[in-house]
Amino acid sequence: MVSNQTTSHQPNLKYCLGMLVALLAWPQPEAIAQSLNVAEPTQIYQLSTPQQVIVPPQQLGEITPAPVSETVTNPQDLLAPPQFNTVITRELPGLWQMRVPLDQVASLYATYELKAGNGQSDRFSNNERSEQTVRVVVEPLPIIEISRDENTNTALVEGGARLHFDLANAHSAGGYGGVLTVTVNQR
Repeated sequence: MVSNQTTSHQPNLKYCLGMLVALLAWPQPEAIAQSLNVAEPTQIYQLSTPQQVIVPPQQLGEITPAPVSETVTNPQDLLAPPQFNTVITRELPGLWQMRVPLDQVASLYATYELKAGNGQSDRFSNNERSEQTVRVVVEPLPIIEISRDENTNTALVEGGARLHFDLANAHSAGGYGGVLTVTVNQR
């Protein structure tokens, strides 16, 4: 009876081990998008960031939970699938800056358009297989005033976005990324 139980969990164990090996073997880029160095704009209505920003793929630390020490109390604990964070939220708070006249600060709003490598909207695509995509929800962060220059009657404002994506529906291992287009307008 014990051998039948082991055999029935064997496909799940192989799948989980395969996913774990794939995640651990994943190449890790050196830089991460959250640490964007934005140069302060000098002209009015000039975006400090290129209008299109390449969002790098997720990092292994975003997928694997913090290390936890656990005790195995029975054989089923050994066969339990590993835990992964499939829903990832990534904040890009200082994504862009712009210098604007003081009287227009309150009337600004930003829109963000995300495109996968294969051109689909609101999606990230797999870096190796662009037909494989995951849906991404882009949430604008509030535009905040950073500083004022009374001599030029302008203010420096910045904005960003929050990205929510779920890797549970990803059909291929690897990094998923896309291109975020930033547009700043007035009401």
